[in-house]
Amino acid sequence: MNKFFRFNFTKETLVAFSAGTVMIILSLLMLLFGTDSFLDKAMSFILRDLLMIFGLGIVFVSLYEGRGGKSALKEIGFTGRKIPLSLILDFIFGAGLLAMFLKEEMPSGILEIKNLYATTYIFLAGIFEMTFIYGYLRASFEKAFGIIPAIVLTSAFYSFHHAGFQPEFLHLFLVGLMYCSAYYITQNLLVIFPFFWGVGALWDVIVSSEAGEGIKNLESFVIALVILALSAIWIFIVKRRKGHAV
Repeated sequence: MNKFFRFNFTKETLVAFSAGTVMIILSLLMLLFGTDSFLDKAMSFILRDLLMIFGLGIVFVSLYEGRGGKSALKEIGFTGRKIPLSLILDFIFGAGLLAMFLKEEMPSGILEIKNLYATTYIFLAGIFEMTFIYGYLRASFEKAFGIIPAIVLTSAFYSFHHAGFQPEFLHLFLVGLMYCSAYYITQNLLVIFPFFWGVGALWDVIVSSEAGEGIKNLESFVIALVILALSAIWIFIVKRRKGHAV
């Protein structure tokens, strides 16, 4: 069967589209809670951090992709293949992207503590993007439609997943195309995470986008630590109960 284009729509494909749609709906619901009130902050935490990042990115992926004793990480693209090459390319791509950014603009105050808070939260979001979007959705779409449609569909879902907090759809769609395409160089997500993706995300959110202002605070730092702690506890429980690698 052609690896670039195919049509094999299954029940698992429907689940992937449904899960991706839930992600977008959760993001859109955030538009209803955009103020600094306690209620709106609490709802944003529930919608994005608990339900989207932790619920879809950790709980759903670990359970759905880890069925039958399979390794969820391997299923979504964090494999043992070409690890050294993937990390080397990841670093080179990240360094090249940073050099390109610095050539255009030299940001001031980049080492301020507020940017550390934002960086922690951004990498939390990055874990979600790797596990759910570039991992689970991409793998599901590739099985159903082939590599080329998978790249396009994943990039579209990646773009629309930002609807509730960073609606820069064309820009983010192109970013999605870049990262999805890079994945297929080694077919290991380590080729884009943490360096290549990290440089792009940190610059895009902290330096170039107004969306970053909302996470440059201690509150976002604490939220990131809470979700990371919950994720670690969940993974420990799953590994303990199922007795296999998540």
